[in-house]
Amino acid sequence: MQTTFISTVNFLNTPRSTMNRLQTDLDKANAESTNNGRFADVGLELGYRTGLTLDLRQGLDEIDAQLTRNGLTTTRVNSGYQALDRARSDGEAFMATLTPGKLNDTSATTIAQAGSSKLTSLIGELNTQTGGQYLFGGINTAQVPIKDYETSSGTSLAKQAFLDAFQAKFSCAPGSQAASTITPAKMQEFLADTGEFATLFSDANWKTNWSSASDTPVRSEIARNETVNSSVSANVQPLRQLAMLYSLASSVGLSSLSATTQMVVYEKLRSLAGSATWGVTGIQADVGAVQARITTVETQMGIQKNILQGGVKNLEYGDPVEAAARVKNLTAQLEISYSLTNQVNRLSLMDYVR
Repeated sequence: MQTTFISTVNFLNTPRSTMNRLQTDLDKANAESTNNGRFADVGLELGYRTGLTLDLRQGLDEIDAQLTRNGLTTTRVNSGYQALDRARSDGEAFMATLTPGKLNDTSATTIAQAGSSKLTSLIGELNTQTGGQYLFGGINTAQVPIKDYETSSGTSLAKQAFLDAFQAKFSCAPGSQAASTITPAKMQEFLADTGEFATLFSDANWKTNWSSASDTPVRSEIARNETVNSSVSANVQPLRQLAMLYSLASSVGLSSLSATTQMVVYEKLRSLAGSATWGVTGIQADVGAVQARITTVETQMGIQKNILQGGVKNLEYGDPVEAAARVKNLTAQLEISYSLTNQVNRLSLMDYVR
């Protein structure tokens, strides 16, 4: 006859050890179920393939960082494009007022006022900021690109230079009674491509009296080993011509000139307006090409990102439905284990005494 060793300790410890294992498995299943099936311990699950998933995640981080930088570049490029578009539209609207058939006895005053208003608007556009950086300052992004032409504290350098050149050429001030004696020929000399007015906008005078911008535009990396110009310098010729256009219209004293001399000024204004607006259109085309390239690059990066994410998912993720099923089964087993433990706790060797 054989007897079996009976111990209350054995009864208690057996379900307890099972409970610890079930609780560990349940915690793991819960973590995977609530995280879309991602393994609770990726390194333990993948083993030697862990390095591969780390490489994929590094690639994802690099793409995300580049997309963030491209977002900032896109904002800067788009803001610059819109400012250029407004400058071009203003130039075209101003040119429309210079149509010969629309000119009359009151046109001189109207054009002078429009020139002053649009010059202020142009300076405002060229001093546009995005994220604390001036868009048209070239690489001098922290410095205001264009100085004010009209100031409350005194005559600006640019305007004073114009007044001095006018005085030296005609021996009178713009808008004075004596200006009515200026001949068309004399005004043509002043406004010629090599005349005193053009000299006011030479590189040296422009950068002294008008601009603090750098000729070098900002370049931004939009992809590995690919950079683009992400800004336009206020020093480019079309924008300089717009400043010439409006400053001439507002400062030459049109209403004090004779009708024939006014015609010379109007012709120069039409020439500047046509050249400037056409030039700004060309700059916009270049900026538009940059916008299109950034869009293409971001599309390509989106495809690369999807591929990398798929690789990470294949490596690090199991079946979320299976994980949820395991949670359910393990919970049921754990509840049974608790129930058994409770029953064991109520047992006593006295139950075996007959």
